[in-house]
Amino acid sequence: MVTGAYLTIPLDIIEATWLVKYPERMLSREKLIGLQAMALAKHMAHVEEMREKVTKEKIRRTLQLKRDLQHKIEEFDLGPGSLVLVKNSAIEISADRKMKPRYLGPMVVVRKLQGGAYILAKLDGSVWQNKVVAFRVLPYLSRKKLDFNLEVKDLLDVSKESL
Repeated sequence: MVTGAYLTIPLDIIEATWLVKYPERMLSREKLIGLQAMALAKHMAHVEEMREKVTKEKIRRTLQLKRDLQHKIEEFDLGPGSLVLVKNSAIEISADRKMKPRYLGPMVVVRKLQGGAYILAKLDGSVWQNKVVAFRVLPYLSRKKLDFNLEVKDLLDVSKESL
C-alpha cells in the first residue's frame, strides 16, 4: 500500500468500506451503536496490521538496497589534514558540462562534523563557507607528500567556535 509500486487493496473492498456486515433492514439504536463499536474495533486491528506489513516491507527493501549497492557505497573516514577532491555537483544540470571540471581540489579537510559533513579549506588556507556533504568528498591520492603552509596548519588546530 504505502511502499508498493502499484496500488493494491489489502482488504475486501466491501468489508473495508463498512468494516461490518450491516443487515438489510432498519436497526434499533442499540444495535446500530453495537455495529459501529464492532467497526471501530475492526478498524484498529486493520490499521495495526497495515503498520506491521509496512514496517516489514520497509526493512526488507532497505536490506535489499544495501545488498544491491554494497559494492557501490563507500564510506571514507577522512580526518583533519586529509587531502580530498570535491564533486562539482553544480555542473550536473548545465548543458555544457563536458568542458567543466567534474571535481574541485585538492582540498584539505579541516573538520568532520557530527552529521558526516566536512569543513574544507583550499591549499592556500581559505576556508569554504559552506559545509560539504560526505558523498561529494573523495580521497585525493597524491603521488608525493604535500607540505601544508602555515595558514593551513593553523586551521587544523583551530577550535569549533572560531570556525
